[in-house]
Amino acid sequence: MKKLAEEKKDPVKNPDTPGPAMFGRKSGGGLGSILSKIGKKDKISTLDKSKLDWETFKQEKGISEELQIHNRGKEGYIERLNFLSRADQRQFEIEKNIRLGLNSKR
Repeated sequence: MKKLAEEKKDPVKNPDTPGPAMFGRKSGGGLGSILSKIGKKDKISTLDKSKLDWETFKQEKGISEELQIHNRGKEGYIERLNFLSRADQRQFEIEKNIRLGLNSKR
């Protein structure tokens, strides 16, 4: 009798006793975990959130067509950067030729 009382106070798992691991199931699952997964929203990354916010802003302000027109052709940002780069390179070449021309006359 005393032994049974001690076993109830200090339960020791017997490896021969079948448990969830013996049947190939993980413990802690069940209906509770399924219900918690249903109520959770999917996490959205910062980039996806920013993209969604930008698209919403463009629709609210009605500027999507204006942005497409602005980004096309000569008024586009990348086109302007390329133009400035070419102009800078051309100016450098002109100055280089002038320096070399002056140095060769000395």
